[in-house]
Amino acid sequence: MSWRTQILKTADRLGGGIVARFLGWRHYRKTVGPPFVEVAPKDIRRIVFIRPGGMGDLLLLLPAALRVKRSLPDAKLTLVGEKRNLAVAAMTDVFDEVMCFDQKPFTFLRRLRERRFDVVVDSEQFHYSSAVFGILSGAPVRIGFKISPVRNELYTHLIDYPMDRYEAEAFDKLVEPLCGPCGESVETDNLLDTSRLPENIPGLPTDAKDLLTVFPYGGTREKAWPTGRWAEIVRRLLDKNAGPVVLLGGKDSMRLAKDVLHAVNDSGVISLVGKLSLPQSVAVLARSRIYVGCDTGVTHMAVALGVKSVVMFGPSDERKWGPPPGKGSAVYTRVPCRPCSIFGYIKRCRTIDCMDRINQDQVWQAIEKELG
Repeated sequence: MSWRTQILKTADRLGGGIVARFLGWRHYRKTVGPPFVEVAPKDIRRIVFIRPGGMGDLLLLLPAALRVKRSLPDAKLTLVGEKRNLAVAAMTDVFDEVMCFDQKPFTFLRRLRERRFDVVVDSEQFHYSSAVFGILSGAPVRIGFKISPVRNELYTHLIDYPMDRYEAEAFDKLVEPLCGPCGESVETDNLLDTSRLPENIPGLPTDAKDLLTVFPYGGTREKAWPTGRWAEIVRRLLDKNAGPVVLLGGKDSMRLAKDVLHAVNDSGVISLVGKLSLPQSVAVLARSRIYVGCDTGVTHMAVALGVKSVVMFGPSDERKWGPPPGKGSAVYTRVPCRPCSIFGYIKRCRTIDCMDRINQDQVWQAIEKELG
């Protein structure tokens, strides 16, 4: 998360509720008659999806946005999100335009008003700023989750937010006023155009495929797993000889990956940690036979690409964020305080038992299952 995004989140937490209350009161005073506008699909020309958050949040929103695009083919879809998700948005044709609220905020607000959107779909679950953007857009139809009494004042259509269902299914509920009930499982295939990915990846042979990709995540303490256990998983993958073993990750995982490499001490492991751009990392995932990691944005990318994924869950809820049926396995342990992560906030713990109690045998059993 960039420093600019952190500042925006802090401003939302400190002042967002006050702004939302004022705008809700102002809207109430100005409204005569019903506080809503009936949705008339034939009159919808411009729709804006608001999606703050990271890569995983945007990937989980794509199925719902794609359903709207298919149901209303003449409507133009705009995404309002963060600059860090521009690379992900470039991998799909779902959205006709992308606007970043963390780039030139005043210019963004002016453009938001000028677009004259017919519908706002606010997929944010907790913070106030997205609801504020929605009402400032001037759109007559504003759809959002019924979570906060303060935010609720700014929407015309309120949707129940399920706490224990797959997040993509929750987002699909948001677009029911536009498309009607889904009636089927949420589509998770063919969301990204892999033809746009780079073919040459530094450090990886051009013909490398069926990769066994491991992401030893070292970004946050709450999702950390001991070095020795990561190393044991890598050793077992090498012994299985089911394909090239590749370590993937960002710069925040470089130290952990270095320790894992030192512990394994085998030249057969290819480490690309901290060396690749996001499109290059996605290209590695697209060539993978299996992916092993924690609950991160990269994990959601692997699932979106159809890669069998084995994912460890500590504070976060595997029912909401885990691979859907047939896409992989969630590995977790039952401790009384988990899952404690909600809306991006995690209960403070001196010991992260929910991750520490996951052993390598549990993870390996899931890997063997997914390798078939």
